[in-house]
Amino acid sequence: MKKLICLLLASLLCLAGCSTTPKAPASDGEALFKAGTYTGVGDGRNGPITVEVTFTAGAIEAITVKEHTETAGICDPAIEKIPGAVVESQSLGVDSVAGATLTSDGILKAIEDCVVQAGGDVEKLKAATEKTPQAKTEESRSTDVVVVGSGITGMSAALSAKEAGADVVVIEKQATTGGTTAIAGGYLISIDSKLYDDSDFDDSLETFRKYWDERMSYSGQESGYPDEERWEAIVSKTGETVDWLQEKGVTWEAFTGFGPYPTAHNPAGGRGLIDEMVKIAEAQGIEVITECKGEKLVLDDQGAVVGIVAETSDKVITFNTASVVLATGGISANAEMVKQYSPKVDKAGTISVAAAGSTGDGLTMALEAGAVPFDSFFTSICATTVDPALASQVADAAKLTTNKQLGVNAKGERFASEAAVYFDALGSDMIQDGNAPFYYIYDSSDAEIAKILEQGATAGAVVKADTIEALAEGMKVDAATLKATYDRYQEQVAAGKDEDFGKAAENLTSLETAPYYAVVFYPTTFGSQGGVLTSETGQVLNQAKEAIPGLYAAGEMSNRYFYNENYVLAASLGLYATTGRIAGTAAAAK
Repeated sequence: MKKLICLLLASLLCLAGCSTTPKAPASDGEALFKAGTYTGVGDGRNGPITVEVTFTAGAIEAITVKEHTETAGICDPAIEKIPGAVVESQSLGVDSVAGATLTSDGILKAIEDCVVQAGGDVEKLKAATEKTPQAKTEESRSTDVVVVGSGITGMSAALSAKEAGADVVVIEKQATTGGTTAIAGGYLISIDSKLYDDSDFDDSLETFRKYWDERMSYSGQESGYPDEERWEAIVSKTGETVDWLQEKGVTWEAFTGFGPYPTAHNPAGGRGLIDEMVKIAEAQGIEVITECKGEKLVLDDQGAVVGIVAETSDKVITFNTASVVLATGGISANAEMVKQYSPKVDKAGTISVAAAGSTGDGLTMALEAGAVPFDSFFTSICATTVDPALASQVADAAKLTTNKQLGVNAKGERFASEAAVYFDALGSDMIQDGNAPFYYIYDSSDAEIAKILEQGATAGAVVKADTIEALAEGMKVDAATLKATYDRYQEQVAAGKDEDFGKAAENLTSLETAPYYAVVFYPTTFGSQGGVLTSETGQVLNQAKEAIPGLYAAGEMSNRYFYNENYVLAASLGLYATTGRIAGTAAAAK
């Protein structure tokens, strides 16, 4: 468990011109707290957050985040800002940090816990401090290229535009750089990269194509994608991108653990990769502005993009520019957009693990400028995850596996092999089936697993029953259907052959020891496959399939060309860096 000590005293964090004494709520001379130091816990995105708070009789004096398991690089701004904001304002009604809402909420809950222990008035402290509304100042700036988004796509676009001679500004709406890249593993496809010059590993496009086609055929959909010509044009350049980034100072190691294709891997993962790219960019004079959200593209009378309006907490900035590169990621964190553009994914009840900033801002701006969305979107499938309601209450819930269980949909029907061949295949099967929620059935034959399930049942997060029919009632599925599914599965277990879905014999395990348990699992997603139509150089196209002058999109903003309705592990970053590199060069030429 990571430990991070962030002792933040009010006197160090007050704004210039403010008193160095915290503003305590009116107390009419009475003590507000029992003076002392207390420890509290709140639930963050990944687990408990432990906080230590020191009180005087009249104020919250200091806050220390002691322990957490939040994602490094994503949680840092919340851990740095929330304690100081609470101390400075003497209020629990402070704003969450953009991109780290769950971490922010977890810290505030932990502080609230301490307030209760100290005898404080939680509801009074939850009231937001009075703020005098102030108009944002307006600012106008000029630059050659504005890149919107600071993930691997945006940073690649910025570096290539700078290399081509342009003045470049990167704007990022979150408090930290990187987007979904920052929480990725940091692996890139690298076809024909110099990393493999001294290796016998086959890093040819032809070998990789066979593997890619196999993975794309898994979903069994006739979507019309991938676009083979676009796919080859970009994938064939991924090795060039890896070598180009290495020349600029990005650290790579050769990696060959993802099947029959090579990848470049940053030893520090996605967070380390982005940190290196940002450092390189800033050293080259590229300005990277965080907490700055692109709001609207500026068009001239001919429909060309000539700028972008962005907002910070206190400014409205109009960037006058020759080109804008949209690298804002996808729509996975925007439930309404997922429902609109990818109803199949919405129907499957997926859980997104993408960055909180993946809310479709770039798509919205592009469409307003005349761009055309793909006729169908899909979602990058990560894997499956146990019901968060169970995971949040039972520490060992992560030990529950699905490969030897019986999996059924909301109709009580089996829908796939529970021991899928690929890491992400089971999630894909769930999405293709679409009949959520999806349950996995366990019996009591494994004492360790049964103990976990019993804890879940006690917490109300697991269905428990002595018969399959009674289990169906708790699951709210048709009892006759579930019993027929169960009986058919047991028959195939006894025969040692799964004739319905081909699950390997070693995973066919009998489920006949009562009581029985049913656990909900969800397919998890971390990106979207869609965006807007573009040329090979990233120019955004309008309804007439003509380029919108001055507007470029790359990465998840235009990635449907590469995928059917499935994903290839460790594939996206290589594609996105390459499309970003190409778009940045083209934007600078404009």
